[in-house]
Amino acid sequence: MTTLATALPGAASGVLAEAPPMPLPVLMYHSVGDSVSADFRRWEVPPSVFAEQLGALAASGYHLTGLTDALAHPHRRQVAITFDDAFEDFVTTALPALQTIGAGATLYIPTAYAGRRATWLDGYSERNLPLLDWSDLADLAGEGVELGSHGHRHLELDVVPTALARYDVTASRRMIEEKTGRSPDSFSYPFGYHCAAVRHVVAAAGFDSACEVGYRLHQPTQSRFGISRLVVDRAAGAADILRLVSLGHRDALTSARRGLQSGWRAYRAARWRLGRGG
Repeated sequence: MTTLATALPGAASGVLAEAPPMPLPVLMYHSVGDSVSADFRRWEVPPSVFAEQLGALAASGYHLTGLTDALAHPHRRQVAITFDDAFEDFVTTALPALQTIGAGATLYIPTAYAGRRATWLDGYSERNLPLLDWSDLADLAGEGVELGSHGHRHLELDVVPTALARYDVTASRRMIEEKTGRSPDSFSYPFGYHCAAVRHVVAAAGFDSACEVGYRLHQPTQSRFGISRLVVDRAAGAADILRLVSLGHRDALTSARRGLQSGWRAYRAARWRLGRGG
């Protein structure tokens, strides 16, 4: 008689076959608060909503962790939590909520701006938002928050000369090591922009993974230097966040964004050349 045990691969040796790696939902946050302008609200989640999202994920059995830890456990049911830009509200608002639920996270630092203002956000009033300083960042690393690089000067790395991209990426890694004593494993492409040359630069600098936006779940067969993330809506309640980590983004707008990437890059490259005087 064929039993369940003998029908499973590996059962004859007494070892059950390992389940295949699972798709990884990687959530992308920037700010947790309720004080920014209307133009920037896409990148801010109110504190009560953030707490509801974490609670719903934990109650549904997800392990909430940083990206490098998540990549090291591909068979675990988990969600990676990431934050770009290292705004001060990570410590004042996001971190207490993460600690309450026992969640980890990865915080990506644009290293030239640590302890300064977000002046790369030209045209937004949020250009005056303060970033965490190096003392705060070193303390976070000591508390188990993974620190990653968000570049040095928050440049659009896919349209600048390769030599400039290489300097920016390596400078960011070196500064994190010098200021915190930790070697960063993960990189987040500023604005989510990258190309083959940029991915090569990031890998050559010694990083083990890198994130884009992507609007999809990260699949275990995909490159670790093009890890897709999910943008979390400021109004996403418990049901919404559970749907997002199960399915990714399914709306027409995000599909259209993927289709327009090459044209958008050409426009940005021309804009960068004009800004440099041709």
